Amino acid sequence: MSAQGAIPPSIRDALDSAQGYVMMVTGKPGTGKTLFVHEIFREYADSLLILSNAEATSVAKQELSRYPNWKERNIVAHYWRTIGDKLLHEMPMSDQLGTLLGSSDISPDSNIVIIDSWTDFIMPIQDSKRQEIQQSMIYAARNEGKKLIFVTEGGTENLELRSLFYSADAILRFEKLHDNHRMFRQMSIEKMRARPVSQDTFLFTLTGGRFSYIPWHTHQFPPITVEREPIEDPSKNKISTGNRSLDVILGGGFDKGLLSLIEVENLAAPYLETIYIPFLSNHLQLGRSALILLPEGWSPNRFIHGLCHFVEPEVVEKQVVFFGRHALGTRSNVRSIDDDPWKTLQEIRYESTLLEREFGSPVTELFSLDLLENKYGVTDVKGMLAEITAALPLSQRATVSILSQQQSLKSGSVAHGVHLRVKELSGVLSVCGIIPRTNYLAVSPVLSKGFLDYELIPIV
Repeated sequence: MSAQGAIPPSIRDALDSAQGYVMMVTGKPGTGKTLFVHEIFREYADSLLILSNAEATSVAKQELSRYPNWKERNIVAHYWRTIGDKLLHEMPMSDQLGTLLGSSDISPDSNIVIIDSWTDFIMPIQDSKRQEIQQSMIYAARNEGKKLIFVTEGGTENLELRSLFYSADAILRFEKLHDNHRMFRQMSIEKMRARPVSQDTFLFTLTGGRFSYIPWHTHQFPPITVEREPIEDPSKNKISTGNRSLDVILGGGFDKGLLSLIEVENLAAPYLETIYIPFLSNHLQLGRSALILLPEGWSPNRFIHGLCHFVEPEVVEKQVVFFGRHALGTRSNVRSIDDDPWKTLQEIRYESTLLEREFGSPVTELFSLDLLENKYGVTDVKGMLAEITAALPLSQRATVSILSQQQSLKSGSVAHGVHLRVKELSGVLSVCGIIPRTNYLAVSPVLSKGFLDYELIPIV
C-alpha cells in the first residue's frame, strides 16, 4: 500500500531531450507542485533547485538532504538578497542566476534549473525589469539546451504570469479535486510544444512524501499464471477478500453473517473481475463452495473464463452453482431463475443448503443485483434482499452483492455491513470505503506474482 516516485513518460522525455525546454508548473497552494519538482531534483543529478524563502522550510531541507550532493545543487533565494543591475540577455544562464542571486557559486554544469517559486523569486525585483529577466532566462535556456522549470501560483488571471503561459514550452497544471467528500489529485498537461502527448491527464499521489503518478488502468492477466497459496480467514467472523491490501482496509475482510455491498460504476469486466477473481479464486482454493447470481448479460462461460486462469475448471464445476437469465449451455452447475421472485429465492436457499452439506462449511454468495432488478423490479428486489439479510446472522454466510450505479435500486435501500465503491478517476480504477469510511485508493495491478493481484495506493 505504498507508491514509489514516478514522473509521467512524456514529461521525462522532455527532460531527457538534448533541446532546451521551458516548463511552467502551476496550481493553487497545496496541490503538489513542490513535491513534483523535488522528484525531478531527486532523479536528475545534474539539476539545480532554487528555493524561495517561503519554500525553504525545515521539512523541505530534511527531504532534500537525502539526495546526492544536495547542498551543492540547492540555493535559497533570500528576499533581501542583493540583485545586480547588469543586462542579462547576453549572459549565459549560470551568470544570469549568479547576478539574480547575488552569488558567484552557480555551476554552469546544471542541465535542469528549477525555481520554486518563480512568483516569490521575482518579488524583490522592480516591476519594470521582471519581464526582461524572464525572457532573458528563457532565451538562455533554449540557446544552451537547458531545461528551465518555473513553479508558479495562479493562472492567467495573474497578469504578471500571463506572458509566461505563452512563452513556456509546457504547462503542467496541478489540482486537488473533491468527489463524494473525498479528495484526489490530478495533473494536466495543458501544453507541450513540439512533443506528442498520448495522455494529458494523470492521477497522482503524494503518499510517503513523494510525487508519484499512477498509470491508466489496463485490465490484463499475467502472461504465466500460477496457483498461489490461499489467504486464510483472519478470524471466525471475517472472510478474506483474497487481497491483502483490501483485507487491511476492511479490518480483515468481508463480514460473515452480514451483507457486503460493492457499488460499481458499470458492469464492465475491469470493475467486476478485479474484485471477484481474487476473492473467489482464494475462496475455492480453500475448498469452499460458492453460489453466484450472474450479472445481466454474463453467461456462465464468460464468468468462468476469467476465473479459470487461476482455478482449475473442474474445481469451479464442483464447488460453484450459477443462477442467471442467460444460463446457456450444458453445464450441470447452472440454474435458470424463475419468473416468480419468491420461488427464485427459495431455489437459491435450497442450492446453498446442498452446497453447505456437501462441503461442511457455510456457502459464500455473490449476487449481482442488476439481474434481479431487470427481472423483477425494484420493489420485489428490496423485499428479497430484506429476507436474505435478515437470515444471514443465523447462517454465518458471507453474502457479497454487486450494485451498479446505473440501477434504480440505491445503496440506501439495502441493509449492509460493508460498502465499497469502485469507480474510475482520471483513467485509474479506484476503490473507496463508504463503510468503513476511507479516502480514494488507486488499484495498482501486480502481475509479477503470476495471479491477479493488486495494491491499493492511498491518494493523499
